[in-house]
Amino acid sequence: MHAVLIEVDVSGVDPAAGLKGLHEQIVPAIRSLAGFRSGVWLTGNEAGLGLSLTVWDTREQAEAMAGMFGPGASPQAGASVRRCEIREVAATA
Repeated sequence: MHAVLIEVDVSGVDPAAGLKGLHEQIVPAIRSLAGFRSGVWLTGNEAGLGLSLTVWDTREQAEAMAGMFGPGASPQAGASVRRCEIREVAATA
């Protein structure tokens, strides 16, 4: 299994609108992708940086996800991906 860690600048997004878009558009779209295992999305911190961590069956599937949401991508209006990393999963609980 492989994971995709994404850091997003959400400082330009209204929090209520951002959560609505996350729940109604982003999460369902990602959940429907081949190889999706699980995901966690964290709200923005005091610097306006949110995080997501998704887990995929294969590296190729993780790379496909990262290709859609790599640095510079805008998952929703006002948000911008700053960092995207793929890592092999060592353990889950």
